[in-house]
Amino acid sequence: MLIFTGVALVLIVFYDFLRTTISLSGTRFISRAIADGLWRLGSKSTLVLEQTVGLSIRGLLGLVILLTVAGTWVLLHLCGYVLILRGGLSLVQTDTGDPATWVQTVAFAGSTLSTLGASTVQVTGGWWDILSMVAAMNGMILLTLAVSFILNILQTTNSARTFACRFHAVKAGAPDGHVSKHLEGLGSDLTTVVVMLTASPLPRFFVPSDPTMDFPRALIEICDLVENGTLVDTSEVVAAIRLLGRHLGTLSDHYEIAAARKWALRHTIPRFNKDDI
Repeated sequence: MLIFTGVALVLIVFYDFLRTTISLSGTRFISRAIADGLWRLGSKSTLVLEQTVGLSIRGLLGLVILLTVAGTWVLLHLCGYVLILRGGLSLVQTDTGDPATWVQTVAFAGSTLSTLGASTVQVTGGWWDILSMVAAMNGMILLTLAVSFILNILQTTNSARTFACRFHAVKAGAPDGHVSKHLEGLGSDLTTVVVMLTASPLPRFFVPSDPTMDFPRALIEICDLVENGTLVDTSEVVAAIRLLGRHLGTLSDHYEIAAARKWALRHTIPRFNKDDI
């Protein structure tokens, strides 16, 4: 029973991991549940801390969520292989030949997944040796793709913040009534950010301390410009907003601009600093 449970756990977590990191279709059920749950808790905690003691943790939310998701993948893989190994006489102590303890089994599974291979126990047969080889390959894929995934998220976050800064600069410098013309030059940049977010939406949890770099906040302002008729419906900026609404908005809202606005509102933490723009 432990073997089947362990195999099922490894397969489910590995599927979630691959679909989230390389499918370019967003997060899966495990990573999505962890990220959304931590975001709800973290955003509420941020508001409480800022209003009561003046301490802001908004800059830590994205980092904590990202590391927790990646750490959960590694931990659940470890648990799965430990269950498989404990399902039979898979390991014995090298010096005495006695069956390995739970602690030794965890240490062996961890060293195998990390591809270090250092342990005080050894496998008891060929099939268990094959399992350790599979675990080592699994661990190599897990660690390699996880690092690449994190780097891609940071790149997307920087691109989104760059767009937000450019949007605020263009909006502030545009003459009254000519915002639409000046914002049109940002259409390709916004499209790039939206496509990157549809592939991996985790950057939405990185909240900058400077509001001019806040992408969801900039998105809300753009949606306002669309809804009040300032931006023409055929512009590239509006097309990018509609793309975001289709892929990241809720299924219950068929109006793409409203869906994009709701997405942005869900990932915006109100600011109470009087110096905010």
